[in-house]
Amino acid sequence: MRVLFLAHRIPFPPDKGDKIRSYNVLKYLAERHQVTLLCPIEQKGDLKYVGKLDSILHRTIFAYLNPVQRKLGMLKNLFTGKPLSVANFWSASLKRKLDELISAEKFDAIYVFSSTMAEYVWDVDVPAKIIDFCDLDSAKFLQFSENVGFYSRWLYKMEAARLLTYEQRAAASFDHILFISPAEKELFESNGFSHKLLVMSNGVDLEQYFGEDLPVRNSPANHSVPHIAFTGMMNYLPNVDAVLWFSKNVLPLLQKEKPGLIFYILGKNPVAKVRALHNPDEGIIVTGYVKDMKASLVGADVFVAPMRIARGMQTKILEAMACGTPVVSSFASARGIDTENGVELLTADSPYEYAKQIITILDDLKVASRLRNNAFEFLKKKFNWETNLHILDEMMQGEQAFTQ
Repeated sequence: MRVLFLAHRIPFPPDKGDKIRSYNVLKYLAERHQVTLLCPIEQKGDLKYVGKLDSILHRTIFAYLNPVQRKLGMLKNLFTGKPLSVANFWSASLKRKLDELISAEKFDAIYVFSSTMAEYVWDVDVPAKIIDFCDLDSAKFLQFSENVGFYSRWLYKMEAARLLTYEQRAAASFDHILFISPAEKELFESNGFSHKLLVMSNGVDLEQYFGEDLPVRNSPANHSVPHIAFTGMMNYLPNVDAVLWFSKNVLPLLQKEKPGLIFYILGKNPVAKVRALHNPDEGIIVTGYVKDMKASLVGADVFVAPMRIARGMQTKILEAMACGTPVVSSFASARGIDTENGVELLTADSPYEYAKQIITILDDLKVASRLRNNAFEFLKKKFNWETNLHILDEMMQGEQAFTQ
């Protein structure tokens, strides 16, 4: 089959949540069909990755997004009623290339990754049209609005409302609508279209970590004081909010009980507020880009995911589990993974609860070991890419009815 795959970002390298999902879906489809990838390129540095996908794809069509044109497009959409997010990934050049392609070649299916890319294919008629919402952008922006200042709050609320209307239009126009977790699917079900809504979970490629066996760890880890870690893109609002809150409210409680404890904030592009946290004397280390994240995670005694703003599935938690690092998470972050508190990880919301759960792991090696082993078996059972993506096979044939 000829499949046209649209992604809002180039799905390489698979080093963050959305790219990990889009790359693995793209790879799965390319192993079974003739796939053409169409995507905008946000940063010039990403141009070097286009050739990295040549070995698995039939062809790649792309256009660089000029930053000035993107801003002008968002400004225009501010007055037209369209979501600003759509303009952020829109390229007239890419649309022309798509139209030329569609007029010259017949496709059997279209897979759209991210609701914002629906703009390119409203008028394209193919036997099977699939859109992968992952998590609901409208709900995400509504959460953002609750955690920012007055002007940003107004802007995010407006964007949330526009995106919901846009998502409803997409649901009416596509044959299948995919979500990353049951919680995201249930959130959208009140809009109707229940016969089209499906859950397609993420996976974890354990071979990219340490294989089918837990990595060997010393107990305690290879350092004299406890290390706890957080990972993520550090210019992304939910991650920034999480580390600022944790550093202010939880870390002092931990350091009273565990003098010398170090909190590592691992991830590229830290904003000024995050860089300002860096103070080794106070037990906070902001690393910026980390070449080998796996080694950093294996070296941590506890991984924390204290997101107060959380949608979809937190890939960072799955990565920590794959590295055998016990996890303490907010309820919001754990919800999308469908874990059980005390079995695969520990959950907390208040500063006291976080400190208590982290200290429990640090002080009780049996608890730490149980969590590590349970989490790893959980990954192998529920997060196999091949198994989870199998749902796509029927969709590619234009099947309309599924039961979940």
